[in-house]
Amino acid sequence: QGEAAAGEAAAAVAGSGAPPAGELVAGDGSANGAAPAAAVPSAGGVVVPPPDPSLPPPKRVLVVGDENLLFTTGLQEAYPDIEFTVTTVLSRSNLEAYNFDPHPQVLRNRIRHMVDPCRIGKHFQGAGFDDIMLFLPGLGFATPRELGSSDRPLFAYRCHLFAFHVIRHSKLVLKGEGHLHLVWPDENRFMTSPCGAAGIEMGQLVQFCGCKPVEAQFEMEKIHADHFFPFILGDVPTELPEWMSGPRIHSFMLDRSPIAIPLSVALLLHPDVGFVSIKDASPDAPVSPMPGAPLPLRMALVHEANTRKERLKEIYAPKENVDDKPDVLGLVPEPPEEDSLLSIPMEIFMISFDDLPHLSMVLKFLICEEQPQLSVASLDVLDPRLPTRISRPPPAKPTAPNPLSALVNSVMQGKKRQRSQEEWGMMKFYCPLTKICTPTAEKMRDHIKGDLYRRKAAAAAGWDDSTEKKDLILDLEEEEASERSKRARIGQSDSGGKGGQDRKGGRDGDKGRKGGDRKGGKGSKGKDRDRG
Repeated sequence: QGEAAAGEAAAAVAGSGAPPAGELVAGDGSANGAAPAAAVPSAGGVVVPPPDPSLPPPKRVLVVGDENLLFTTGLQEAYPDIEFTVTTVLSRSNLEAYNFDPHPQVLRNRIRHMVDPCRIGKHFQGAGFDDIMLFLPGLGFATPRELGSSDRPLFAYRCHLFAFHVIRHSKLVLKGEGHLHLVWPDENRFMTSPCGAAGIEMGQLVQFCGCKPVEAQFEMEKIHADHFFPFILGDVPTELPEWMSGPRIHSFMLDRSPIAIPLSVALLLHPDVGFVSIKDASPDAPVSPMPGAPLPLRMALVHEANTRKERLKEIYAPKENVDDKPDVLGLVPEPPEEDSLLSIPMEIFMISFDDLPHLSMVLKFLICEEQPQLSVASLDVLDPRLPTRISRPPPAKPTAPNPLSALVNSVMQGKKRQRSQEEWGMMKFYCPLTKICTPTAEKMRDHIKGDLYRRKAAAAAGWDDSTEKKDLILDLEEEEASERSKRARIGQSDSGGKGGQDRKGGRDGDKGRKGGDRKGGKGSKGKDRDRG
């Protein structure tokens, strides 16, 4: 879909003589080293003069989140001495379908279409911008249907995590110490919005990311009202809602240092994310393999796990009372209130897997279904209900049969019935009724005795006589018979080994295993059997 959109954009631009969509031209507005362009009149009638080559290069600001390009156009008109560059997740054809100009002349081709906002470092080479501006982060995207509405704590978490990753990745394109500017609605009016009850604290989130507030450098009053008509929750309203009136542009200091996050948050992120460190980390952490670079998050997490290894052994060691449950309280400290903006809300534990199979399903950010897939931000986190990123692997592709293996399989099938369910993630037993997997037959027997199984069995007509239940019971019985056989063999081996060792000088280990009445020899075979 992204390639098709790019092809449409290239075809449209070829006819107009403009550079391709997504191509960033030189900072002075020239294309491929051509002479600087003349003054460009904007749609509002404001003439923006070309930059003077004799003067120092202008300040460069990257705007992220202005999906219809209107706001950046107004910024460029209001602040002609600053060079604004904008990214959008939409393609040229998407913008044209919404009746927006996909290539405003006043921006002099400093536009990147189809950009994943959480991967902006991959679209710009090196550190090239002085400041970063976030335009209504998280509010422009459509609410996922798995979430239902935008007034829930999970929606606030979604917005916070999105802004965190945009800020984290924007450090790749920042020259050094600069500024981050946040365009955000008035706090009091925002409380009356559809997502006002979710608990979004975007200003606090920016400060959580290490940005210190400073005096505002841009004024909304200088921007014409026609340039503030953004996407809101995946759509452009016919009339700007009341809660969106009176927005402000807040300014913060921003540098390239890593963002310190609590351990409880770091454990849920992908271990290879950059520009992240662990707040209040354990002492004696290893040194970064790259001189001058921060310690990678993966190495920091390994160190934290090693410092807790003895505590984990103590928690999960065999208990005198089998009913005692492991107590992990305090193993990973809970973050304080001001550091909990990236903590997954407890609401997640009240959502069933039928309604939300995995938390990452509500962490996809798109404006519309026609948006190119390459620009859809999809964030990777652990789901605390089932903390794994592993999805069930697809069925193995059939290969040409090996005659020898086919013969062995035919012999083995005569001895042992083949299970109907494929073993997955070391979970050998699967209950089709409750969709629960267990690693051992004993655990599955315990599950069958539980309330969940009984309730499901009572509600499912025909389960007791179904083939699935018969297969499950046969699997359990085969595994239990195999375990009994193993224990019997181990018991025989232990008794035989001891017999060979008790008699000194037994020449034959096998005879020593039977009681060992003879003398002579070392009885080494008996010892070897005991080791096995």
